[in-house]
Amino acid sequence: MGNPQATLEASDSSLSLSSGAGSASIPWSAIAEIWQLKACRLLLLSKSQFVTLPLTDVMPELEAFILAKVRASGGKVG
Repeated sequence: MGNPQATLEASDSSLSLSSGAGSASIPWSAIAEIWQLKACRLLLLSKSQFVTLPLTDVMPELEAFILAKVRASGGKVG
């Protein structure tokens, strides 16, 4: 797996993730739902695709921004 670190960037239009394995930019409208678990958030893109977002290094302001953007784009937060 190499270096297990990843970079997360949230903008007005998308959520971008990058690591040694690659990178992706996900428009807010592509996130159908967020499941709020104790230690992480699951960003559901479809019935078979999701992104795990560990909360260890995510500032509360960034998490609130992500949740607000998903809600504003029609996604569910639960």
